[in-house]
Amino acid sequence: MAVLLIPLATTAVVGLAVIGWRMARSTGLELVEGTFDLGVDADATPPLVARLIDGLGVRFQRFLLAAYGTRRLAALDRRLARAGRPEGMATRDFVRRQAGFAVIGVVAALFLLLAGQALIGLIVFLLFAGWMDFWLRGLANRRQAQIARELPDFLDVLAVTVTAGLSLQAALERVSSVEQTPLSDEVRRVLDDMRLGLARRQAFEQLRERNDTPSLGSWVTAMLQAEELGTPLSQALNDIAGEVRREAAQVARRAAAKATPKVSLVVTLVIVPGAILLIMSALVLSQIANLKGIFGG
Repeated sequence: MAVLLIPLATTAVVGLAVIGWRMARSTGLELVEGTFDLGVDADATPPLVARLIDGLGVRFQRFLLAAYGTRRLAALDRRLARAGRPEGMATRDFVRRQAGFAVIGVVAALFLLLAGQALIGLIVFLLFAGWMDFWLRGLANRRQAQIARELPDFLDVLAVTVTAGLSLQAALERVSSVEQTPLSDEVRRVLDDMRLGLARRQAFEQLRERNDTPSLGSWVTAMLQAEELGTPLSQALNDIAGEVRREAAQVARRAAAKATPKVSLVVTLVIVPGAILLIMSALVLSQIANLKGIFGG
């Protein structure tokens, strides 16, 4: 235990020294640099620990940006959009924090290597270096799953609102303003794009590109087709909501089918051995007097 505590404590001291050295040389303008990227919320203040990690990564983010390349940076920006840009994060902010985690991982790995724990040092470095990708992937998956859950009810309310006589844009504004959810945020983004002069078709196509939820893509495709064919919007929305619910039911059935082998595996490896151990323990305790006589206890 002491072998692990000494490198971690040394890493913390080195990190604080680097942050102090940077603050002594910085004007503070570097922290504002990322807020000029599109989609970044300047009012979103990250936690203190995140700011410390960002401070460690400022000096090394340029090398990591060059390593990413243009294509991977574009893919990273799409992943951030699917995750809802947590903390107002742009690609440069993400890379800076990833560089900060990598620096911590390198320092911790070096001290563990000097302590003779090369394998543990490698594992620690890989954990720190890959943490941001793991975190972003999990956040994006949870957000897209929440959008898929919210979409059927959203479409039902939208259909009722359109039937009441409101236009599509007014109905979207009314329904999306009720709750602060990921789907409402995406719809408000579409409305903002339309206010800035983007055509409705292009705004909804960008909505489909920002999210990889199949049901959301089906909604956008069906709505655009209904607009081209002249189908009444309220009827189209009701049909789309029913189709989305059927797709959600199919997804739930597929998930349940995949869960059955997992449940069987857990029962076989955990519950059955535990039950056998409990039965054997009860038998041994009930025959403890006879066992003492046999073994001369």
